[in-house]
Amino acid sequence: MRRRAASSFGAVAETYASVRPGYPPEALSWLLPTGALRVLDLGAGTGALSGSLLSLGLEVVAVEPDPEMRRVLAERTPGVEIRAGRAEEIPAETGEVDAVLGAQMWHWVDVGPATVEVARVLRPGGTLGLLWNLRDERVPWMAVLGTVVPGEDVWGPDRAAAVRLPEGAPFDGAAVRHFPWSQELNPERLVDLMATRSRVQVMDADERRSVLGRVAELARSHPALQSRSVIEVPYVTSCFRAVRAAQDRDEARSVTS
Repeated sequence: MRRRAASSFGAVAETYASVRPGYPPEALSWLLPTGALRVLDLGAGTGALSGSLLSLGLEVVAVEPDPEMRRVLAERTPGVEIRAGRAEEIPAETGEVDAVLGAQMWHWVDVGPATVEVARVLRPGGTLGLLWNLRDERVPWMAVLGTVVPGEDVWGPDRAAAVRLPEGAPFDGAAVRHFPWSQELNPERLVDLMATRSRVQVMDADERRSVLGRVAELARSHPALQSRSVIEVPYVTSCFRAVRAAQDRDEARSVTS
């Protein structure tokens, strides 16, 4: 089921690109090392993060396993170098990049080999940055939405702090920070947003239709949403950062999860 969920996004790549939120600039500033020039977006999806990094004047290498996601990424983010690949076997040279950032993806990977690969492609002093847009269910209508489409992508203060790199991984200075913000969205598109959730994608057709019908009813009837042309979808972007140790640690290649 986990593998099926992880590979479910290609079927909704176009919708995913049009409704999934981006990331607050202050979060990216916190994750990137000073003087970064070349950054690898790991599990880049349709390019929400890649596009933001490109707008900062960075050279961006986007690594994504799904061909449909790569197709949409290429259409939406010209100027990004796109490579087919996955976290456990990153198609990049040793020490090629100043930072590896991964948005909405680390929970899908095999952490042991992924950590080894990230350490390999990073220059010493470069950063691994992981981030998640988490639904802020402290807002009442979002809490109601969470009863219709429950999931693990819900804000809690220990979310990014739960990231644990394998013992012996060549990273120092692990830190966590959270950035509250909101996405502006047409309320009718709330259905499309929920349709891109892996939990919804793996449902059978009847169950998916029923759940998305309940989301549409929420958008029409909830007092905080009805009769509005634009709504604020509240998130907390939860970030984890660690620095590639400056010393050479060849033993990192033997790290396992």
